[in-house]
Amino acid sequence: MRSKLSYLSIPYVIWMALFVVAPIIMVVIYAFSTADGGFTLANFSRMGTYAVVFFRSFKLALIATVVCLLIGYPVSYMMSKEGPRFQRLAMVLIMLPMWMNFLLRTYSWMSILENNGLLNQLFQHIGLIDLYNRVFGTNLTFFRMLNTQGEVVLGIVYNYLPFLIMPIYSVIV
Repeated sequence: MRSKLSYLSIPYVIWMALFVVAPIIMVVIYAFSTADGGFTLANFSRMGTYAVVFFRSFKLALIATVVCLLIGYPVSYMMSKEGPRFQRLAMVLIMLPMWMNFLLRTYSWMSILENNGLLNQLFQHIGLIDLYNRVFGTNLTFFRMLNTQGEVVLGIVYNYLPFLIMPIYSVIV
């Protein structure tokens, strides 16, 4: 006999079917279809042309994972060895950015890292760009940080570091 409360899960099941299952089914259909709707495996024969992109993606994911581990494990360990008051404060500080939308956090980093962004303005005000130009004989007006592999790793680490810290912390505690 089903509980009367189990009917409360119906909206969730519909939501998941519409926004998780249906898009996956659509991707599978497009993967095995031609432009006119016929069945084909030709789409998979061209996957080798994207090997460089796959390799770069895995390389950046591996680098981001290592950086997350190098930052996250010591932070989790230190948090677990502190008192309860510090642990609560640290948990709030780690989880606070996650209360903001993922896309908004990513766009915030873009405004920080752009050519005339906050970070480049700081570097100009403290004279770091002028020092770089004198030392290396260049004529830069800004450091290019957007659309680089470093920016991708920074974004991955920033967005996913809490997902590494919290489980490790809970296991240690």
